[in-house]
Amino acid sequence: MSIQKFYQVAQQRDFARLFQFRVARLGTLDFGVDDLIYAETATLPGRSITNVPVPYMGLPLNVPGTATYPGSAGYQIAFRCDQNYNIRNILENGTFGIFDESTSTGNYNTPQKGSTVVLQLLGKEMNGNQAVAIRTYTLFGAWIQAIADTNYDIKDTGTIQTVQCTFAYQFWRARNGAAPATDPIGLPTLL
Repeated sequence: MSIQKFYQVAQQRDFARLFQFRVARLGTLDFGVDDLIYAETATLPGRSITNVPVPYMGLPLNVPGTATYPGSAGYQIAFRCDQNYNIRNILENGTFGIFDESTSTGNYNTPQKGSTVVLQLLGKEMNGNQAVAIRTYTLFGAWIQAIADTNYDIKDTGTIQTVQCTFAYQFWRARNGAAPATDPIGLPTLL
């Protein structure tokens, strides 16, 4: 492909940017347009098909097997903390909802319906003051696994505080547009 042709294709299709995403929902908690700034980093989840070797007369034939979801046991999202630490409070309450050692109770059963994390890839089109989602990823059977330590330093010059949260999930589905994928197996709520 020539440079001119590459540039013409680039003009038609443009390029995705690293900041074109949002966390739209954690469990039953929907984020509004004013909340979107608090999700600072995330990744699109991966998916792999296992390889099943089938040897025949010394020749290893390879056939596809089942799906696996690498990283599903430790999926991380970094959030910017608002001044009153509301996002950290929501995440902390989510962990105590799963297990509270003060009462030895919690919702530590197999995740069910409503236990989702919804991520949206954003296009450049706007609907009012909100970017239009072009693809939505729904992570099913999600739960908060860990909240990272929050560090402080009196010598800092004003860096925005973040909180790293690790989720676990079972599998994901993707759909074009803003609508999350429907829950295929009726997967308590995350938060």
